[in-house]
Amino acid sequence: MKAYISPQMQRFLTPLGNEEAVDQPLYHIQAYPQAGVTTLTFFGVTTGGYTVTNMDGQNVLSKGKRFGVFSLAVGFLSGQAPVQVDGVTLDSALNDAKAILEGAGFLQFRVLDKDYLFESPLTRVPQGFGLNAQAGGIARNLAVAADGISQISTATNGLPIFGMSRKLRVPIPIPEQVKFTLTLNFPVAIPIVTAGQVGVWLDGMLIRAMQ
Repeated sequence: MKAYISPQMQRFLTPLGNEEAVDQPLYHIQAYPQAGVTTLTFFGVTTGGYTVTNMDGQNVLSKGKRFGVFSLAVGFLSGQAPVQVDGVTLDSALNDAKAILEGAGFLQFRVLDKDYLFESPLTRVPQGFGLNAQAGGIARNLAVAADGISQISTATNGLPIFGMSRKLRVPIPIPEQVKFTLTLNFPVAIPIVTAGQVGVWLDGMLIRAMQ
């Protein structure tokens, strides 16, 4: 897939004499409750540390920074252990991931008052990283209902190969101090067995003042 870089975008992505370009994604990870939600809004917080987000402004880049988005990723981080042994009810992390990522939901990405991307289902925006395991069950001895039942069940949004995210043929510009929003929308809340987390990563080029 060949990207189209317009002359305007080329100027936007070209660092000036006092600037530098760095390969640093923007990301935000937040809770997905067991009961589900109808909307998750990303990049509006600056607290929680680098395990939550690396934003330094609420839905804006701070002065002196701009960003060119070349790809997006959505990931579901299950709250369940992928291996369960000797359990009567074997709830599946795979089922939770499937419900959210293949359910009736869509992504909306907006910069200022302009929509740049709608995408559905969320499996169209693969995360490109994470664990990769096959689901399976083993029954060692079924003398009683709960005796020796083991299960391995986990999932990632797409293949866990770095870079296997939703590529953009036309990069999306985020100028300095211009509001941008990214939401995951579910017409009906999708409940899951165990509360987990959902994260969004914007991959591309961050341009900032030279240090």
